[in-house]
Amino acid sequence: MRWADYNSRQRMTCKKQWIGLLLLVFGAALGYAATPESTWAAASAKLAKEIANISGPGTAALTVKNQSSIPSEDLPAIRRGIEAQLRVDGIQIRSAENAATTIRITLSENLQGWLWIAEVEQGSDTKIALVPVPRSGGVAAMQVGPSMTLKKTLVYSQAAAILDFATVHAGSETHLVVLDESNVSLYRSTGTKYELEQAFPITHSRPFPRDLRGRLAIGKDHLFDAYLPGVICSSGVSTPINVTCRESDDPWPLGPQKALFNSARDYFTGALLPGIGKPVSPFFTAADLPRSNYTLWIFTGTDGAVRESDGVNERRVSAMASGDWGSDLAAVHDACGLGTQLLVTAVGDGADSLRAFEVPDREPVLVSAPLSFDNSITALWTSMDGTDANAVVHNTTGGRYEAYSVSVACNQ
Repeated sequence: MRWADYNSRQRMTCKKQWIGLLLLVFGAALGYAATPESTWAAASAKLAKEIANISGPGTAALTVKNQSSIPSEDLPAIRRGIEAQLRVDGIQIRSAENAATTIRITLSENLQGWLWIAEVEQGSDTKIALVPVPRSGGVAAMQVGPSMTLKKTLVYSQAAAILDFATVHAGSETHLVVLDESNVSLYRSTGTKYELEQAFPITHSRPFPRDLRGRLAIGKDHLFDAYLPGVICSSGVSTPINVTCRESDDPWPLGPQKALFNSARDYFTGALLPGIGKPVSPFFTAADLPRSNYTLWIFTGTDGAVRESDGVNERRVSAMASGDWGSDLAAVHDACGLGTQLLVTAVGDGADSLRAFEVPDREPVLVSAPLSFDNSITALWTSMDGTDANAVVHNTTGGRYEAYSVSVACNQ
């Protein structure tokens, strides 16, 4: 009996020892799998390979910026992995003053996963390396939703069709400027609503086109200008604000450029001033995406195609990326993601929505969920300071035009 008891206890002891050993080994394996080095090793090596294919061997200065939900404590491991592979490919990391190449890496993300972008600058030439990193394994519990959120704020509404609107500051006073077919109107805030101060009639001898468009922009040496087909209205320098209109076919401001507008229709001819290099096709609207040494332009063409141009090459954006885009888009410059997002309209069943895209290389990447409106968007422009977008919606139920300020919020 005692012998049987001894054997039973011995078997139990051995069994416990084996279980403990297996748990130890399995736990160690799990711990190893969860280390930042192993989690990001493949992506780090792949991005470094892409960089080396662009730059070739030599010396380089490296910076890594995290604009994603990747934990900050993982960044040293990611950088070590990238540097290790760069050394294998003959690239030595040096200080900026001792390097022939500058490598700027941004860790971003979109709806599909993380997006690692490297700008490789050699002299006046900059090329982009782009590596998508899927969410998998132990990382899947991290943020998987949109990396940004669009928010709308109702600013003003009226019965007449609003073409554009803006807030301007004159001395200690703040005014809301509203542009429509008949007037440039100035409003002051009472805290709960806007009250009309003065309306300046828009005079013109030529009839306006049916689908009228208008644009407000900061004046060069005065508060603002209002552009309509064949007409420009300009404000004074200070209060009391005065606005005078004149007939003119001067180009309209679009980001750092000006563009000739076809005053008999509702689109831009394609002529830009001072120009971006190669001429572009006629377009309905455009947005500028600043790069380190050039500007990438996105155009919605009058033929329905979406095109992009860097001043040297013009190409059509793939239908997979832009097939459901509307004809309106606006660039918003902020602190999220790559620093500039495209807000693009999409048409639904009797209502429109806005979505935010980024263009890390040449293909747009969706970075927000849709921001829905109950009715059609009739105008969309970048705000005068560039940090928001102005959207005008025609509320068919109430018979009014609603002016919304749309901003981009970074998801944490």
